[in-house]
Amino acid sequence: MGPNTQHTRPTGYDDDGGCDARYTRTACLWGRRPDRISDVLGDALSLPGAPEEIGPPASPPGAGAPVVLDVGCGEGRNAVRLAQRGARVLAMDVSAAALENGARAWGDAGGIEWRRGDARTADLEAAAFDGVLACSVLHWLEDEEQVADVVARLQAATRPGGVNALLMFNRGHAYVPPAGEMRMPVLLPHDWYLARYAGWTVLSATDTDSTHTHKGHEEPHTHAVTRLVVRKGAVA
Repeated sequence: MGPNTQHTRPTGYDDDGGCDARYTRTACLWGRRPDRISDVLGDALSLPGAPEEIGPPASPPGAGAPVVLDVGCGEGRNAVRLAQRGARVLAMDVSAAALENGARAWGDAGGIEWRRGDARTADLEAAAFDGVLACSVLHWLEDEEQVADVVARLQAATRPGGVNALLMFNRGHAYVPPAGEMRMPVLLPHDWYLARYAGWTVLSATDTDSTHTHKGHEEPHTHAVTRLVVRKGAVA
């Protein structure tokens, strides 16, 4: 995982939305295969083609490589993919357990700085990132106001010409929690997310149903999923 991993619990991390509990139930909650939105982001950043083998990069990216923020990185499956394609990645998650799982899964993956951080409060430098990825993060915030605030923070951290890639559940399907869990996501309309990016160039925007199972939620369930990839306007 490397020396930049932070496993201590700073002030304000008690409200992690149950993330640590989820990541301690299994050694690998989401698996090692990245979501395809990470490759869509990689393509938008003109990163080299995705290799067939899924794994950490063979060598660290060069100094001029695009810099990507993977917020809510979990165990790092998307961060590793982007680093594998040549990006320098800041992989951030509120959960120490998620980062510990990632350390076991990936070892010392070059090109990635792993950091304990909360998208709601992290000190993100303005216009610091060529790309920002938020995969299955925004719908686990507390309410619409908080989602809007975090989106604005991610936008501010993106350089002109940079790209945001977002994946989140939307209001198209009701959410049925797995047995024993009552936490509910924030389900906003697909068009609500598009409206947040008025003035950006939409590279792709899809609203699709996804039926699947995963560890801790073994019964088949369906989500309405927004995938949005947008480019920030360059300075005139």
